[in-house]
Amino acid sequence: MTARASGRCGSPWVAAVAALLLLAAAVPPPAAAGDRILWTPVRDALFTIDGKPVKVWTVYHSKEKKEHRLLLLVGTRYLMIDTQLRLITEYDPAVFEKKGGDCDMPREAKGVKALPSEDWIVRDVGTSYLVHAQLKEEGRLLEIELPKMPDFRNVLW
Repeated sequence: MTARASGRCGSPWVAAVAALLLLAAAVPPPAAAGDRILWTPVRDALFTIDGKPVKVWTVYHSKEKKEHRLLLLVGTRYLMIDTQLRLITEYDPAVFEKKGGDCDMPREAKGVKALPSEDWIVRDVGTSYLVHAQLKEEGRLLEIELPKMPDFRNVLW
């Protein structure tokens, strides 16, 4: 009698491998570092509300290629400013995790609410970029000046 005819050889191994494959498929993979966005503070930025300086605030930018997004921390409020879409979204502070001076947030985090805004001005003003927007419901005028790095590519030595 051959091993094939008895049905004993191989079947326990096939069942064990099948069970392991099913378990591996059921367990979600661990969260990768790419599932989070790291926001770093912008040095030498200026921020005013209604033309007056604010005491507690920080402007962050991400290391991603999406340079048109800024994260603004005003007191305990986190506002995501998208200068390309001209959209301001408020986020829940519990979503963010402080790491030294940086902020870390999950990539799939959703904003709590979009804040209606108008009178957008986004322009290069020489040594800095100006982002100017007015919040409709609150009637507040936000102005952020972001320093730009000098471009030494065209300097003749």
